[in-house]
Amino acid sequence: MAVVEVPQWQGSSSPTATLLSEGAMMLGALIAEPEGVEITVPLGGTLAETARHVHEALSTAGERFVVTVGGDCGVELAPISAAARRHEGGNGLAVVWFDAHGDLNTPASSPSGAFHGMVLRTLLGEGPPDLVPELPLRPEQVILAGVRALDPAEQDYVDATGITHIAKPDPAALVEAIRRTGATAVYIHIDLDVLDPRTFTSVGVPEPDGFLPDELVDHVVALAERFDVVGLGITEYEPTRPEDHLLLASLLPPLVRQCRNSTPWQIEQRAALAWPATVVERHEGWLLRHTPGTTRKRSNSALPPFHVSTNLEQELHHIQNFYRERDLPLRIQVSPAEAHPQLDGLLAHRGYHLTGKTRVLIAGAADLVNRVAPVFPVVPIDHHARRADVFRSLDQHSDSRLIADKVIAHIPDPMAFLVVVHGDEAVGMVLLAAHTGWTGIFAMATHPDHRRNGVATTLLHAAAQWALAQPAPRLYLQVEEDNGPAYGLYTRSGFTPSHSYHYRVRP
Repeated sequence: MAVVEVPQWQGSSSPTATLLSEGAMMLGALIAEPEGVEITVPLGGTLAETARHVHEALSTAGERFVVTVGGDCGVELAPISAAARRHEGGNGLAVVWFDAHGDLNTPASSPSGAFHGMVLRTLLGEGPPDLVPELPLRPEQVILAGVRALDPAEQDYVDATGITHIAKPDPAALVEAIRRTGATAVYIHIDLDVLDPRTFTSVGVPEPDGFLPDELVDHVVALAERFDVVGLGITEYEPTRPEDHLLLASLLPPLVRQCRNSTPWQIEQRAALAWPATVVERHEGWLLRHTPGTTRKRSNSALPPFHVSTNLEQELHHIQNFYRERDLPLRIQVSPAEAHPQLDGLLAHRGYHLTGKTRVLIAGAADLVNRVAPVFPVVPIDHHARRADVFRSLDQHSDSRLIADKVIAHIPDPMAFLVVVHGDEAVGMVLLAAHTGWTGIFAMATHPDHRRNGVATTLLHAAAQWALAQPAPRLYLQVEEDNGPAYGLYTRSGFTPSHSYHYRVRP
């Protein structure tokens, strides 16, 4: 995770706006993590210069989950613009604007002339010329949540464009609004004045009838469970009351963790679809999988839900019966491991042994194409029998033929099976499966006699090109922790860590 701290206050109309610099620093300290990256953005002479500084900071964050803390709402200009560019030219992104205000004025309509009341309109393409992004948002990508103080010109704009406006707490309505956009990724903006001033007053422009803290959490958790949360902005903190800081200290760290874990969770849902099991049962959010005759752990394990309920004992009893009836041990894929420390601790305490420690890596396809060079020609194989023969020859496991027939033959489109051929022999292979903007890289293998001569980098380059064509330009793959050579290859090629997982097996 990367925390980008932007102590900007010049965009605010609040008489105590200079407190925003201190607020940015305090927010950054609250949510910083030991393995995270903290980036403090120096203030430039103008809002445009500060936006450029933020853009430069974002470019160093790579594929990390980014939290931007302000400062006034104007600090969101660069992060949201960057998120739009990265997700299908903006088409794959929805922006949820948790705020008491719409921030939809223009320089001509703004009563105050302050930029923090214009930032969302600027992101939509109408604002100060030096701040309008090259790729503006479209009104249908924006959802106003908790907004309750619109100026007349802002209300006219909302009415004219049809921007979705959910004023009162309703997580289900918010989730449905995003589904209607067709977006696969969500950027969450939180202006702390979305909170009701009866519980939180450390903002410059408070408005009555806001969200209670638990209501805000419920909304954010609902989003994190169902969508990739690709960025989070927290703004407009003017620290004045110690009790407000105590509230943020309890509210924000778990909220940030939920958002950060959303993409790993969604990757695991995509991976489950990309590697289908023969028998699948859903039980209280758990995914129970079994593929008869095969030995692969993913094909014969239970994947926990985003949130493990308080009825864990009953759920484990049901899951155990599912696998006992199939003469299998109870194997739980603890994934994302970072999201399930309590579950993992409980299973360890009960003697479930640990196996299959794995890291999941992610990369952008465009970046990968530029970083790795092809050495050999790559051939796609569409015929199942030929795929099965190549997979069995390079995979070299006892259940390779069954995996080809029971898993690979049932992977939903779009999918591809690519091979490197040397002479008449297939010497390398990769299996690709695309879903909602992401491409999974599976079953990558090189014949032992042809390793370290460019087969693997050729396959990665071809995989990235295929992903861009879908378009599903974000890549993920799994590599076992003890496979140092493969991990080194992937990280040199531009992959960065997303999360980890492992299995717990009942004795």
